[in-house]
Amino acid sequence: MTKYLEKLNHLDRQLNSPMVHQQVEEVNQIIVTVSAKKILAQAPQKLGLEPDEFENILDSVGEVKREQLTVINHLLNGLRQYLSLQYGIWSLPNLKTAHLIKEKLHPKTALEIMAGNAYWSKALNSVGVKTTATDNLEWAKTSNTGSQIFEKVEDLDAVRAIKKYPKTDVIICSWSPNFGQSDLAVVKTWKNCSDAHLLFIGEKDGATNSPEFWQKMNFINDQNLKTINRSFVSYDFIDEKIYEIKRI
Repeated sequence: MTKYLEKLNHLDRQLNSPMVHQQVEEVNQIIVTVSAKKILAQAPQKLGLEPDEFENILDSVGEVKREQLTVINHLLNGLRQYLSLQYGIWSLPNLKTAHLIKEKLHPKTALEIMAGNAYWSKALNSVGVKTTATDNLEWAKTSNTGSQIFEKVEDLDAVRAIKKYPKTDVIICSWSPNFGQSDLAVVKTWKNCSDAHLLFIGEKDGATNSPEFWQKMNFINDQNLKTINRSFVSYDFIDEKIYEIKRI
């Protein structure tokens, strides 16, 4: 995907479809924002074409361009993979969501665990929540994106980070691995050490967190969290949401 953006814009010019162009412009703006180490103002619009949308566009551009339309649809659906390979991020925070976390949960401080390149820490810091980013940094040793941090990252695994910063108001974990049981260890440590709101960002029974996590956890589903999640609509086929763990 090294020429992702070049291919996307080239196909956009070939197709000359207003609906496709709108989505390509959205992708361009996302990449400009991320590459400048800034935060999106709000969640991106939905990317990719539903089957009926695909056929409607094909009717307008002609059957001869089916292959181009198929490829560009694949590229639009592949933005998250491109961002992970190019910038080391899987989740796209936005300022509206960060503001709502601050407004609804009232944190003055936050701790990001398994932070990777600390993009969510950047978002929370941007709205005035003093956030400490932590990660064991093992992945950074073999990834070309390991040096592309958005905020300073302290070398701490998740359990040690919670023990070191137990007085924080919010603990946030974005895209915990869907293998192993590090997420269960986080919850256990949090229950023993901290009174913070514990937030996981990911896809239930899907791309993130262990199967045992989704089976065993109880989640808060109050109006505050519903309001926060309305600002965090997933832009692709990953049903990404913010989950708060219930302390029981």
